[in-house]
Amino acid sequence: MTLAAVREQGEQPPERAGRIETAPLPLAERETAPDYPLEALGSVLGEAAERLAYHVQTPRGMAGQSVLAAAALAVQGLADVARGPHGSGPVSLFFLTVAGSGERKSSLDRLALAPIREMETEKRQHHPEELAAHKAAREAWEMRRDSLVSAAKPKGKQPMSESEATYLQETLAAIDAEEPQPPPTPSVTFSEPTAEGIYRHLQHNHPSAGLFSDEGVGFFGGHGMSEEGRGRTVAMVSKLWDGDPITRTRGAAGDSGVLAGRRLSAHLMLQPVVAAKVLGDPLLQGQGFLARFLIVQEPSLVGQRLLKGRDPSQGPHHDPAIARYWSRLSELVRAPLKVDESGAITPRPVQIGAEAYTAWARLHDAIEVESSEEGRFRDVRPFASKAAENAARIATVLALVEGEAAPTVDHIERAGRLVAYYLESMAIRTAEARQDTEELRARELLEWIKGHGGVLHAQDFKRLPSEYRSAKKARPLLAFLVDTGHLQIDGSSPRGLPASWRLAGEV
Repeated sequence: MTLAAVREQGEQPPERAGRIETAPLPLAERETAPDYPLEALGSVLGEAAERLAYHVQTPRGMAGQSVLAAAALAVQGLADVARGPHGSGPVSLFFLTVAGSGERKSSLDRLALAPIREMETEKRQHHPEELAAHKAAREAWEMRRDSLVSAAKPKGKQPMSESEATYLQETLAAIDAEEPQPPPTPSVTFSEPTAEGIYRHLQHNHPSAGLFSDEGVGFFGGHGMSEEGRGRTVAMVSKLWDGDPITRTRGAAGDSGVLAGRRLSAHLMLQPVVAAKVLGDPLLQGQGFLARFLIVQEPSLVGQRLLKGRDPSQGPHHDPAIARYWSRLSELVRAPLKVDESGAITPRPVQIGAEAYTAWARLHDAIEVESSEEGRFRDVRPFASKAAENAARIATVLALVEGEAAPTVDHIERAGRLVAYYLESMAIRTAEARQDTEELRARELLEWIKGHGGVLHAQDFKRLPSEYRSAKKARPLLAFLVDTGHLQIDGSSPRGLPASWRLAGEV
C-alpha cells in the first residue's frame, strides 16, 4: 500500500498541481455502543439492577438483563398480551448475555433469581414427604385395582358375560382416572435440557418454566444440542416462545402427545468465544432461533472493580432497592396459576389498548421503516422483525411488576427504549463484523501507542495489550500503520528489521 497518491493534474487547483498528499489514510473506526437504559426498567427493576451492578461490580447491562429475565419468568404464567388486531401471545422473554470469565455472571444471576431459588429450596424440603405419600397412595391404588380385576374374573370355566365385561371396563376406566400422579419436581428452571426433557418437565412438573444458565455453553454444547437432537430442541424452544403447542412423537404407545398452555423464558450467559460460534451457527440463524433473543455484550469492568471506599458491612442484602425487588418477585412467582384439567395454563389476557396501542403502533412502524434497504436495521432484520412484539412483552412485564393491570403509554415508551438499545447494539456488532478486523486492530494498537508517549520499541512488545504482545501479532499491524502513514520507522535492528516506531510527523 502506498503512503500517498498523486492526484491527476487536472483535478487539483493550480497552486496544488504536482503536490503529493502525505496525510495518513483513514482507518476504520468502531462505533460507540449505547449505554443500557436502566432507567427504562422502572423503579422496581431498574433501581434493583443499578444496585446489583454496584454491589456485584458488573456491567449495568448484565444486571438489567438478569432482573428483566427473572421478572419475565415470574409473570409469564399470569398473563398473555394482545397487540390490538395483530395477534396475542406470551409475555415470555429470551435473553443472551455475553461476558468473559471472571465477570461475576454466577454471582449476579444468583442474586437476581434469589426469590425463585428460595421457592425451589422450600419445595425441595417437602419433596421427600410428597414422594413417600405418593408411593403409599399408588400402592393402595394398585391393590384396589388388582382386587377389582380378580373379583371380576368368572368362577370356574364360565365365560364373562357382555354385561360383566362392560361393568368391568367402566369400573377400571373410573379407577384409572384416579391414578395418583407423582409430585412435581421442585425445580422451576433447568439449564441443559433436551427436547424430551423440556417436554417431560412441562408435562409433569411446572407448566411455567425457565431455561436459565450462567454457563450457557452447557446448553449449546449439551446433549440437547447434539447433531442428532439440536433440530428438535431448537424447534421446541422456538415454539414455546411463540406460545404454540409442543408435540412429542414416539413409537411406543403412550409416549406421544401434544402440550398446550405452557410457558418458557430463557436467560443464557455465554463467554465471547462460545457466543461467536453460537451467533454464527447457520441452523440457529436460519430457523429464527437467535432472532428471538435480546442480546447484551458490554465492555469488561475487570481492573476497575476496587473495594476502596466501600462499607464492608453493607451488601446487597442490606439494600432497600434490592429488597423491594425481591419482595415483588417473590409475590409474583408464588401467585397461583390458572390451570385447566389438562395442565395447561390459562393466563389472563392483557390488552394494549387506546393510547398505549397508538404508541406501540408508532414504535412498530419506526422499526419497520429502519428495516428497509436504506434503514439502520437492514443488516439485523431477523431481530428487527420480532422487536415490536418483544417490546409489547417487555411493556407487559414492566406493567405487571409495577402493579398495573395493562401497559400504559409510559410502559410502551420505556420498552421502546430498551428494544432500541438491543437493535442498535446488534447493528453495531454486525457492522463491525463486516469491517476489516485487522484494520480495527491496527487502530486500537495506534491508540495505545498515542497514549504511551507516541513511540514503541520492539523490546517493549511485552507492554502491549495481551492480543498484540508477540512480534508475530504486532509486526504486521505496525507495518500496516507505516504503509498507511500513521507511523514511521524510527530505528532498525542489526538484521535490518524495524526496531522502533513513532507517530508520523513527530521528531
